[in-house]
Amino acid sequence: MHIETEKSNDLILNLSQYFGYECLVTITSWEKGITWSGITEAEIETIADISELGVPFVAICRTEGAKSWLATFPEGLQEKVIEYELKYRGTLYVLLWFISRSQYARELFETSPLLVWIILKTAQSQCWGIEFTLNLFSWKRIKILAACGLDESKAVLKIIQKLKLKHFKQHEFELITEYDWQNVAKHLSHLPFIDGRLLKFLKRYPELEASKLIQKFSADWDWHDFEMTFKDTLKMADDLGVVGIMSRIKSCKGMAQLTNLHDKLVSEVNDKALQDIPLVEYGKPPIDETPNIVPITNNRDLHMEGKIQHHCIFVYHDRIARREYYAFQVLEPERATLGLNKTVAGGYSIDQIYLKYNGIVSDATRELVMAWLKSPIKIVN
Repeated sequence: MHIETEKSNDLILNLSQYFGYECLVTITSWEKGITWSGITEAEIETIADISELGVPFVAICRTEGAKSWLATFPEGLQEKVIEYELKYRGTLYVLLWFISRSQYARELFETSPLLVWIILKTAQSQCWGIEFTLNLFSWKRIKILAACGLDESKAVLKIIQKLKLKHFKQHEFELITEYDWQNVAKHLSHLPFIDGRLLKFLKRYPELEASKLIQKFSADWDWHDFEMTFKDTLKMADDLGVVGIMSRIKSCKGMAQLTNLHDKLVSEVNDKALQDIPLVEYGKPPIDETPNIVPITNNRDLHMEGKIQHHCIFVYHDRIARREYYAFQVLEPERATLGLNKTVAGGYSIDQIYLKYNGIVSDATRELVMAWLKSPIKIVN
């Protein structure tokens, strides 16, 4: 892509080599208001008239030919725009159009890029008029929230500004705009931040917003441990016919209490299963064992493994019986339980490998299992 800046400080992008025919795009300088080929001021009546250019801003910034054009930007703004493009998707050039014309838009962008992104995404989805959108940037922030279909509340504004998501795309926009933020703000305003996984989790389980458990959410939150324990607790409660399990989870004051609840259910599951159960032979897995990695080949041994190791491996009984899943005892260098998924491609992947009480295995144990899976494994007929 050939890029150069004219004497008028307009930027010329030569895209001919990509299209196979002459294609020149002109982007006007900052002081004229950022506009590009195919757009004239007379044509712009709604935000839908300002389409995305399709050329990454960061790619333009890396070229020598764009230096004079970029020099027309206010000091420090180029870096902020690059950061915005990396995080907030689908609104980069419409952002440039607005902030190069409105001091209010630029000031809001520099202090609250997320709120600007919400404005632009809402404007696009609602096809707002251009004058209304321009004027909206000068409104009070809680009024902006109301215009975007969110609650007109300082508490809601505060909690939304705590969102820390890796990217903000269409899915995240829909998640944000469909959320009951008033309720979240009521219970979770004390949290240091809200990340994407918490947002999606509470969307699925809104009854936990007020729980003592979620009140403890912080940067140290172990999502892998939490999701596994939470999912297993719900599954075991359902299998046991436990009533009101969500209320019991809500009353947990932290992961330690949730783990205790989980472990009690594990014990109940194993005790119930061991009572006069008929023997179900799984047969040997279709991969060779080793002296330190031994398959669990029937349901009684699976029950005993869960009872001895204090975890809920027995919930995988049905999948093991269907030969979609395989459970193993790891004997050395430490006692662990290994679960393998059968992949669509016909291979095997580690689903879980835990010590007693779902403890994390050592690097030596994980390396032994990985070496076993990567080695030329004998397929057992």
